[in-house]
Amino acid sequence: MENLEKKDAAPEAAESSLVLKLSKPYAFEGQTYTEVDLGGLESVTAGTLARVGKTVLQQAPTLNPAMLESTMPFCIEMAVRVTQRPYEFFRGLPARDGMRLKAMVSGFFYGGAGEE
Repeated sequence: MENLEKKDAAPEAAESSLVLKLSKPYAFEGQTYTEVDLGGLESVTAGTLARVGKTVLQQAPTLNPAMLESTMPFCIEMAVRVTQRPYEFFRGLPARDGMRLKAMVSGFFYGGAGEE
């Protein structure tokens, strides 16, 4: 019985680890945000990765394709796709939260925990 309880708790823990808690309330287009749910990363396919990579390289052709997934433009573009929030929402995040977003997105793809 204990094993079943632990299995049920694991998806909740994984889901909450994909919620970016903002360092302070963030106002955007008349609404205030305290967190951003990046749970949509769980549904990303290899095709999505390829499309996001292509989009980012078209916008910034000097980026190194081998390190693309760890760049801010890639992480912002991925966040736009999985949250359906506009690009400007992520570009306007305070720098600290932007870096945490980057760490969470790239950490997700490289098997890291994301947030502390």
